[in-house]
Amino acid sequence: MPTGTRITEVLTDFLSIPLERPLVTAAFPIPAIDTALVRVRTSDGHTGVAWSFAFGRGKVAALLGLIDDLADLVVGADALATEQLWARMSKAVGFVGRHGLAALAMSAIDTACWDLKGQATGQPVHRLLGGFRDSVEVYASQGLWLDRSRDELAKEARDLVDRGFHAVKMRAGLADENEDVARVALVREAIGPDVKLMVDANQAWDLKQTLRMAARFAIYDLFWLEEPMPYTQVEAYAEARQALDMPLCTGESNYLKGELLTLAGQRGADYVMPDLMRMGGMTELVKVAHLCEGFEVPVTPHLFMEHCLHLAAGLPNVVWQEYQPWWQPIMEEPLQVIDGRVELTDTPGFGIVLSKEAVERYRV
Repeated sequence: MPTGTRITEVLTDFLSIPLERPLVTAAFPIPAIDTALVRVRTSDGHTGVAWSFAFGRGKVAALLGLIDDLADLVVGADALATEQLWARMSKAVGFVGRHGLAALAMSAIDTACWDLKGQATGQPVHRLLGGFRDSVEVYASQGLWLDRSRDELAKEARDLVDRGFHAVKMRAGLADENEDVARVALVREAIGPDVKLMVDANQAWDLKQTLRMAARFAIYDLFWLEEPMPYTQVEAYAEARQALDMPLCTGESNYLKGELLTLAGQRGADYVMPDLMRMGGMTELVKVAHLCEGFEVPVTPHLFMEHCLHLAAGLPNVVWQEYQPWWQPIMEEPLQVIDGRVELTDTPGFGIVLSKEAVERYRV
């Protein structure tokens, strides 16, 4: 084992990053971004940075406890041996189950080790993954929530386009279907015909309602309809995909590669959207992207743009990145969107530099 890449400590912090106003989806309200920040340090002085999160401080406290427990397994190990470390953590959580908080805890440690892998080799992670492209197309996901009035919705949509986004995502799933349709029509009018529009229903509908709503949305030229049904209903997704011309996107709520292999294998989505923390980290996320490529299904990562932009830049079938700036307040240098894209740099690892002042300000 290279002595310089030996893990010497795993540091955790509980951050609660406030939002300007609570966000509202069809699934639940979001008052703040409660985050388990993880920093893994090695004997050569490098520090890898990653995080997982949950909505609710009690949940994050439990997550931090599990991360601290797993940290005891990895201290002293080689940070570059990510497959070995992932297998070790996966075995350790087997008794309590590898989904849920266990996957989230594994993810933060594993992803931080990928940051270290880039730093130790002097390469950005996107180069380690294959270096397919130097910039990534992103879509705006930070606005257009269900609590917005119609006037607010139209203004937010126009503002996002004015900021250079060529694609935006809005939420649906209200009890009043007519209001959902009216809001989609309003946003389409506000952004014009050339900007791509995604609609996320946050699992609010069953199969019949999905087919009905997709038919009503069809004239508004959606780029995809996202997670309209409970994510466990893979057969329903496959049936809807066969019945609709409109592309379907799902996968953010699934855990580990087995669930997404089933989704891709049954052709349940036109776009598969894996979530970094539910995949248990970058090690498993890369495998999911390759599995989907085998089925010729494109991948679009859910959240975690600070890390997942590297997946999208590194691999050919990862075609979009969700731009959600929840963790930008703790960065020294916010990401810049220019003409709808984010340019990747040659900074080793993920290139994340935390603001010490912000971390201290948001620490719980």
